[in-house]
Amino acid sequence: MWMNLALGMWMLTSVGAVEVTDLPWRAVNDTVMGGVSRGRVETGDVVSFAGVLSLEQNGGFTSMRARVPEGSFTGATAVRVELRGDGRTYDLTLRRSDVPLRAGSYRAPVATTEGVTTVEIPLDRFRPTSFGRPVSGAPSLDSGLDEIDTVGFMLADGTPGPFSLEVLALSIVGGGQSPGVHRAPVRRALVAAIGAGVPLFNRGDVQGCRDAYATALAALDDQPGLTPGERSIVAEALATAGTQSAQEAAWTLRHAIDSVLRGGS
Repeated sequence: MWMNLALGMWMLTSVGAVEVTDLPWRAVNDTVMGGVSRGRVETGDVVSFAGVLSLEQNGGFTSMRARVPEGSFTGATAVRVELRGDGRTYDLTLRRSDVPLRAGSYRAPVATTEGVTTVEIPLDRFRPTSFGRPVSGAPSLDSGLDEIDTVGFMLADGTPGPFSLEVLALSIVGGGQSPGVHRAPVRRALVAAIGAGVPLFNRGDVQGCRDAYATALAALDDQPGLTPGERSIVAEALATAGTQSAQEAAWTLRHAIDSVLRGGS
């Protein structure tokens, strides 16, 4: 079964295979926080991850992870994985060494079948989490590709019971051009928006603050200096803000601004 999730306009120009059986995989279970889930990793012709998920003692997750060689994700746009699953949904996880997410990672869900499934996930689909919850204001994953140092899989679907996952292959898909050279205009516009919005918010004009932030973010649509992940964050923030009160929207938009600013200079 082939599931292509690579939506967007970036060309996929190269694929670099990672030998999954050569990576130093290790299991990390909720026992580190008092839970009793059991997950184990075995490496042979494939990487097998199996065990039992438990919700007892405030647990509810089991995972495996491995460090990847430095620079593995430089120039990447997506990750392609070939899995033999059990019908459960796992999270593919990536970590950036420069973004401290307490008990967290950047995650993207992967629905498996009981057969072989190949899934390609653009890096702009990964979202930062901490203790399983979204993190507002964190930089997008793809704004620091050189800092990605760990890949993994996590099961935390809330359903107790046995699980089994085999990782048959993992490839890093590359292509496109780094937008870093165009960052300066983006930073100037967002810093100016904060300079205008904060005094308005502090004076009680939350609608004026919201409008300042929204105008600045909407104008980024014409700027080439954003990564696909940052564009996704901005678009989601603008859409969400349109359904919120002025105060809630101001904070939603500010988190998006912070995320882009933290993504690099």
